[in-house]
Amino acid sequence: MTLRFHEEAARLLRAGRALAVATVVASQGSTPRSLGARMIVTEALVIEDAKEALRDGHGFEKEYRFTEQGDGAVGMVCGGSVRVLLEVVRPPVPLLIFGGGHVGRELARMCVRLDFDVTVVDDRPEYLEPHRFPEGIRTLRVEHDFSAGLPEIPPGAYVAVVTRCHRTDLAALCHAVGRGAAYVGLIGSRRKIATVLARAGQNGAPGESLAEVRAPIGLPIGAETPEEIAVSIAAEMITVRSANAAGRHGAHDVPAREVPADVTPIARGRGARRRP
Repeated sequence: MTLRFHEEAARLLRAGRALAVATVVASQGSTPRSLGARMIVTEALVIEDAKEALRDGHGFEKEYRFTEQGDGAVGMVCGGSVRVLLEVVRPPVPLLIFGGGHVGRELARMCVRLDFDVTVVDDRPEYLEPHRFPEGIRTLRVEHDFSAGLPEIPPGAYVAVVTRCHRTDLAALCHAVGRGAAYVGLIGSRRKIATVLARAGQNGAPGESLAEVRAPIGLPIGAETPEEIAVSIAAEMITVRSANAAGRHGAHDVPAREVPADVTPIARGRGARRRP
């Protein structure tokens, strides 16, 4: 394995492309590649199987026989055989955290270690200071009250709306929904959530997209502190990501918790209600 191999893999992953890496894990007789040989799939021998692995989202092993006939034959006359491990390598999932306060900062710190590609968005420069975040987290300053300069939402991205107030939550939410995100979560009490969702609908946000918003954000684990709330949010995002990667559900098929019609504040201990 060479440095060039890793550099090429990193280049493709940074460009947002999923890879299939083929590794020869066993060989017998005369073969064109030796034991341990690895490749980012470009060779005709395994390209179709690699495409299958990428479609299914998981890798597998397969034996190839370098003969003209028989099971696993590839039409060659070397006479040997190889067993190849096909591994799927995907780029980090984009995560946009709207709000760089206590919850946003803890969520960013956690999710950069969970293979998310994290960007923290805020309109307050003091909340985007580099010393507040570990290496690998991008920050973006937008206009006052999130009125302009908001980032693109890539299809399949994850979005956590944990800003400082109703007004900025509304601006961030209206920007995030209806753009093909795999996850959009909104922090707050049920009363606040009902208000923000209603105003978002009045501002033209698609009703079907608002129905997919996960609110209150995070799993109900009794979270109280910013660190605990970040754990609950990260756990919910991992649930969605894992289900989607395993092919058990589409991006929006892991049910979001329904926001009840009444607007009674949620019970104490549901950490996602806490102001960031």
